[in-house]
Amino acid sequence: MLLLDFDGTLAPIAPLPEQAELPVASRRALEQLRARGDVHLAVLSGRALSDVRGRIGITGITYAGNHGMEIEGPGISRLHTEAAAAPAARAGRARGAAATPGLPGAWLEDKGLTLGLHYRELADEDVPALTAAVLARVSSIPGLRLTHSKKVLEVRPKADWHKGRAVLFLLEQLRPPTDTPVLYFGDDSTDEDAFVAIRDVHGGAGEGILVADPPVLASAANAYLRSPGEVGEQLAALAAAPELPGDIPTG
Repeated sequence: MLLLDFDGTLAPIAPLPEQAELPVASRRALEQLRARGDVHLAVLSGRALSDVRGRIGITGITYAGNHGMEIEGPGISRLHTEAAAAPAARAGRARGAAATPGLPGAWLEDKGLTLGLHYRELADEDVPALTAAVLARVSSIPGLRLTHSKKVLEVRPKADWHKGRAVLFLLEQLRPPTDTPVLYFGDDSTDEDAFVAIRDVHGGAGEGILVADPPVLASAANAYLRSPGEVGEQLAALAAAPELPGDIPTG
């Protein structure tokens, strides 16, 4: 099982989310892996499900959006009902949006179940003011919480769900043989839950691969690659392997 984040893992980080593109070589490798009979592919992203699925556009693989709160794939369809029914979500979006005027470089992304406030282009000295404003608004709304990732503040429902739980859900649904290697590739703090979740699956066959240069020493991953380009090279090597081994070297 190959489980992959999108931004910063499969695709290089772009200044704006709509500019992110899957490299041609990585797309080719994913298509080759999908055609194999011994690999299950899943992409788990913080993006909305429709967004990440549209950017990859490969049928026959599983897509999970909003950190796994919405999942669709062959024989799988799941929407986290608690998150989808959060009554305060719309109010949270409106209040979060109100925090951005007067701070050039910060802007809002509505992802349906979650809200992202991007500040990649925001001056460093303005980041504390943005964070404080959003936190003040979110903390006053029942059922919502604020999380941080790479240059993004994210307003989420207070649902007990994250990428780690999404990975375990997929394992329960797909039931691969117990000696199946389970590899999760991710680059962000939101991927740490998945790294932790797969540590002990399948008798230790789960492995987290952090995409970072230099690697983060505090990560729960037990291997690393330096860039999305190296991820593409690893995927191509796996796609070309005549038979996938039980212990796959990843760096």
